[in-house]
Amino acid sequence: MPTIHRRAGGALLAFAAFAAADVASAAIYCVRNESELQQALNDAAASGNDDEIRIREGAYTAFSQSFRYTATTTGWLVISGGWTTVDGVDCVGQGRDASRTILEGAGQRSVLRITHLAAEGATRAPSVFVQNLSLRNGRGDEAAFERGGALDVSGYSDHYMEIRLDNLVVADSSGYFGGGANLYVKNGMIRVLNSLFAGNRSETVATGHLTTTVVATEAGTSPAVTIANSTFVGGRCPGQGSRGCGVSAGLPEGVRLDVVNSLFFDNEISDLNIEGMSVIGLGNGEAHADHSLIGTVSGNLPLDATNLLSGDPRFVDAANGDYRLRDDSPFINQGLAAVPLTQPPLAHDLGGSPRTRFGAMDPGAYENQTWDFIFRDGFGD
Repeated sequence: MPTIHRRAGGALLAFAAFAAADVASAAIYCVRNESELQQALNDAAASGNDDEIRIREGAYTAFSQSFRYTATTTGWLVISGGWTTVDGVDCVGQGRDASRTILEGAGQRSVLRITHLAAEGATRAPSVFVQNLSLRNGRGDEAAFERGGALDVSGYSDHYMEIRLDNLVVADSSGYFGGGANLYVKNGMIRVLNSLFAGNRSETVATGHLTTTVVATEAGTSPAVTIANSTFVGGRCPGQGSRGCGVSAGLPEGVRLDVVNSLFFDNEISDLNIEGMSVIGLGNGEAHADHSLIGTVSGNLPLDATNLLSGDPRFVDAANGDYRLRDDSPFINQGLAAVPLTQPPLAHDLGGSPRTRFGAMDPGAYENQTWDFIFRDGFGD
C-alpha cells in the first residue's frame, strides 16, 4: 500500500511503485471532486515525471469547461476510476465496475481532452492510459470541428507514443467526427480493450463511436491499432460518402488494424470504415478481424476477416442500455480464449466480473455470468 500524503488545497499526492506504467516511481493523485480532477490534470501536465490520477467512485461533471490535459512533458499518464477508501486511506482500493465512476459532459461540452504537443529537444513522448471509467453525455462543438465528444487523445510528437483505453463506457456523446472518442498519434500505437461504445453520434458528418489514426509507427509494431473484446452499438450519423456511423480507422502504409472478439451491432450505414492514406502520399495499411460480429464494412481498404460471427447477439436489454449477452445468445464462448497483445491478459469484463468462463471468452465487453454449458448442449430439457 503506498504512503499517501495530504498537501495544501486538499489534493492527495504520493510517490510509489507505478505498476501500470512499469516504471520505478510516479506521482499519484487521488481526486474526489471536479476541481481536484482538473488540478491534478494541470499538475500532471506540468510535471516531467510519470503521473497517475486516481478518481474516486462517483460522478464528475464538466460544468464550465471540459476536463483538459495539455502537455509537452514526456512523463507517462494514467487516469483511472473505481478507487475507494481502505482502512481510512483514500484511493488504495479499486473496483473494476466502470459504471461506478462517471465523467459527465451534461450534453453541453466535450468531457475529457488529452493533448500532447511536440516539444523542442524532446527525446521521447509519453504513453497515455485511460481506464475503468464511464464518459457520458459529451458534446463536441461541431461548428469548430471538435472531434471526440466524450474523449479526445491526440499526440503530435515525432517520438513513439502509446494510447491505451481499457474498461471504458463511452456513451450518448456527439462530435464532428468520432462522436464518442477520437484517438490520434503522429507516431505510435493505439489499443482499445474491454470497452462499450453505445448511442454515440455525429450530427453532421460520420463516425458515431470512434476514430483512430496512426500516421506512422515503429518497425515491428504490428498491429499498431488493436480493438479487442469491445462492443459498438447504436452509432448514428447522416454519413459522409461511404463513411458510416460505427468506427473509422485511418491506416497508412506499415500500419495494421486488428479487430478481435468484438461486436458491432445496429450502427447506421456501416459498422467499420477502413481508409488508407495513399491520397495524401502515405500509402495504405491493412485491416484484419477475427472472432467478431461486423456487418457492413466501408472505405477504400479491404478487411481480411476470419471466424466472423453472424446473427443477433441477443443483448439482455439493449433498449435500456444493458449490453450483456443473454443466456441464449449464440455468441457465448465464441471468442478467442486468449487475445493477443493484451498485457496483462484480460482478467475482468466491463462489469468487473471474471472474464474467461468455460475455457473461452465471450466476444464483446461483457462475459455472460449465468449461462450453464450443460443446458447449452440440450441437457435438462
